[in-house]
Amino acid sequence: MTHSEVTQCLNLARALDLVVSSRTINGKLYVYDAAGHARSWDSFVADYPLERLQAMVERARLRRNPAS
Repeated sequence: MTHSEVTQCLNLARALDLVVSSRTINGKLYVYDAAGHARSWDSFVADYPLERLQAMVERARLRRNPAS
């Protein structure tokens, strides 16, 4: 995964309130949810790959702005 894809994933995850912060510890990226629970980036992205996050954001957008 490129740096750009990681950034895009993090931004989408934040927009979906899946992640509130991230931190690198000993060269390994961790993400944190609103409850403060840490999860390794590898584990998170296995459950939420970029394509899934993009689809989730699109579904949320469609729910907010349904077509007439």
